[in-house]
Amino acid sequence: MSFTRRMLTFDIRKKRRFKAMDGISVVLGNSLTKSQIGDISMGGLSFYYIDQGIKLGKRSHGLKILRNNNLWMEEVPYKTVSDAETAELIFQNKKIKRQSVRFGRLSFSQKSQLRFIVQNCTSSSA
Repeated sequence: MSFTRRMLTFDIRKKRRFKAMDGISVVLGNSLTKSQIGDISMGGLSFYYIDQGIKLGKRSHGLKILRNNNLWMEEVPYKTVSDAETAELIFQNKKIKRQSVRFGRLSFSQKSQLRFIVQNCTSSSA
């Protein structure tokens, strides 16, 4: 994603993002792979993952949020907003990518759980 587009996305963001504490992770769909959440808001989140060459889904209802391997939220509807490489390399052919997702329609219970996560599992604004 170009720098200009990222800045435009940042400028029109409606919900304030907060940096997630260590141990807050996300699992997409039926994947067994957890990814560290970078930042989170009431409107969405971003996470980092190692690019294995497998295309991640654009839309699903299988997002799960975990804290220290304990399930906190599941079946969260989402839509991928961006999926871009970072400048980091781990191994020769392994790149770190950052995916940002926007939450879909959340139930009252999911909103309450998400509010608790944002208030108790984040540090300063991202």
